[in-house]
Amino acid sequence: MWFDSWTDIAQIALTSLCIYALIIVLLLLAGKRSLAKLNVFDLVVTIALGSILASTMIVKDISLSDGLVAMGVLVLLQFLVSWLSVRVRWFKRLIRSDARLIFRDGSFLEGAMREERVTQAEVLAAIRKKGHGKTEEIAAVVLETDGDFSVIAHGRAADYSAVAPMLSDGEGKE
Repeated sequence: MWFDSWTDIAQIALTSLCIYALIIVLLLLAGKRSLAKLNVFDLVVTIALGSILASTMIVKDISLSDGLVAMGVLVLLQFLVSWLSVRVRWFKRLIRSDARLIFRDGSFLEGAMREERVTQAEVLAAIRKKGHGKTEEIAAVVLETDGDFSVIAHGRAADYSAVAPMLSDGEGKE
């Protein structure tokens, strides 16, 4: 149970070294997008790659070539999904969420918060993390596509062009 053989340990070490080098090459070929935390699909691919990586290193029934093919397919799928989401509007809406305004000019946008399942405590925590003590100092809080909060303070910029589309199309209004 604690130790089978030096051969098994050497096999795991050699497989780990090879799979480590191969995943680096795959990720370099796939580009920066493969490392981004942008949406649900990226998270699923990241978790699946980690699982395949670990399984290929340790499980004797999975060969190095099996693991490489599985990782290659996932990276290819991620590339295909990201390529389509940039070029096909309906596919983008299907696969990605939009950023959402959840706080505006001192007011919580309760409907938007409820739909996004965000609490006032989470919004206040995001405001505090950005170094603000008063909600009155805040022009907007946006729940980004990756789940992070962006906090925009009053007077920090000449305009709020980054949130203007959300303000003009009624996004987040009750």
